[in-house]
Amino acid sequence: MTLHRYWQKRDFGVTPEPRGKVVKAGKNLSFFIQKHDARNLHYDFRLELGGTLKSWAIPKGPSLDPSDKRLAVHVEDHPLAYGTFEGEIPAHEYGAGSVLVWDKGCWIPDGDPIEGLRKGRLKFQLKGGKLSGGWTLVRMGPPKNDKENWLLIKEPDSHAKTGGAANVTALQPDSVMGRGKPARDTRREEPQPLNQVAAVADALEPAATAAKNSGRKRSGKTRPEIATHDSASVAGVRLSHPSRVLFPEIGLTKLELAQYYEQTADWILPHLFQRPLMLVRCPHDRQQCFFQKHANDSTAADIARIEVPSGAATATYMMVNSVAALISMVQMGVLELHTWGARGSRLDKPDRIIFDLDPAPDLQWIQVIEAAQLIKELLDQICLASFVKTTGGKGLHVVIPLKPERPWDDIKAFSRAIAEHLERTLPERFTSKMTKTKRTGRIFIDYMRNAAEATAIAAYSTRARPGAPVSTPLAWDEMTENIQSDTFTVANIRARLDSLKRDPWAEYFQLKQRITVKMMRTFGLQ
Repeated sequence: MTLHRYWQKRDFGVTPEPRGKVVKAGKNLSFFIQKHDARNLHYDFRLELGGTLKSWAIPKGPSLDPSDKRLAVHVEDHPLAYGTFEGEIPAHEYGAGSVLVWDKGCWIPDGDPIEGLRKGRLKFQLKGGKLSGGWTLVRMGPPKNDKENWLLIKEPDSHAKTGGAANVTALQPDSVMGRGKPARDTRREEPQPLNQVAAVADALEPAATAAKNSGRKRSGKTRPEIATHDSASVAGVRLSHPSRVLFPEIGLTKLELAQYYEQTADWILPHLFQRPLMLVRCPHDRQQCFFQKHANDSTAADIARIEVPSGAATATYMMVNSVAALISMVQMGVLELHTWGARGSRLDKPDRIIFDLDPAPDLQWIQVIEAAQLIKELLDQICLASFVKTTGGKGLHVVIPLKPERPWDDIKAFSRAIAEHLERTLPERFTSKMTKTKRTGRIFIDYMRNAAEATAIAAYSTRARPGAPVSTPLAWDEMTENIQSDTFTVANIRARLDSLKRDPWAEYFQLKQRITVKMMRTFGLQ
């Protein structure tokens, strides 16, 4: 454990923050949460371990709702003495702004905490003034030297809450040190009619925030800096022509699309993180759209790159791993984000199966719902949990999360076998053939989304269609004729997310399902 990065960032002749040192571990392990009103209000979550405070910056703060998976950005270790620091960090210093101790107490790891950190899953109990019970920190993606993105998740126990009662930072905003008023919240002092999100710019140095998992109910607002009539800034990204209307049916502008993605970043980023993309770009209007999958010299620096094998060479693909990258996509005129079925660390091993249900024009929506439910029942019989979402187009996606261990050929063969089984069993309902003449009166089960380099529309991405529809995850019991594929749009998706008592895909990122040999043999595969 070392404090070199902490020391390098600060001038202790100017800032009142303690310089501190690595100390010998005591009998009990302390935890601290500091409310830090820097450039963006956030909460610094600190766990004593190895003589320092392991630290994460949490843009929205902790939630008592187990379905709220809060983005937690791993930052440099802090000295133990920092845990009780309250005060004002001077302007122009690193992390300038007010700091108060929002909660403190002791923590009890479940198992070896060093091993938990290494593996990216740290489970523990908190015994604090405001937070108690079981919690889990889960790392998103492979380990890095710094700026790792984790999720802080409340365990479902007697200390968990839902609804307004879970918003503990709003219900209990003050310091636990008994030293007066809480850190100022400039957003309350200067209310603005625009959106929220999650940049922890000070804790992340100048870099932009990356995400998560996915988090769930979100509220609050931030404001982009409007520079001129010809440009605006959202999440630190400059937007040219912010008033350009992208969806004339509802008058949605480029700036408003950027604000939508900033508001929903905690929901969409877990579905994009570390996945190569195929983009639908419409820089001027929807009549002039084109596909793009490779990065080029004009691609914004905030957008991550990944080298993908392509024959004897490689091709440079784009990935969206941060809020800034997401907003940079809007600046590029991207209206659709399509993701690979594998992540960057294991591009040869897909971590999902998608069945894309594409109905013939003469079918009623209830028949699409019934088709999805039939697929779910079949998957239930072989013990595979599945999830459903609208595509924002004409159909539905049935999605199966997987442990990334089988190659593409196995996953494609398995999904094809299921599609052909349904076609043989219910030929009046299903076809696995792409040919238009074969699809009249039936639903095309597109299993080709499960081939190497194939993509599917990301959850919470817009579609380049009238009204700005959004691909929206649903609960299976929400499947009614009242919710069709294009029901949710940029105009109403926030109301849906804010009204949810529980994320319908809450378990999606925790499931590590396997395609077993028995499952393969069930559908005639060896």
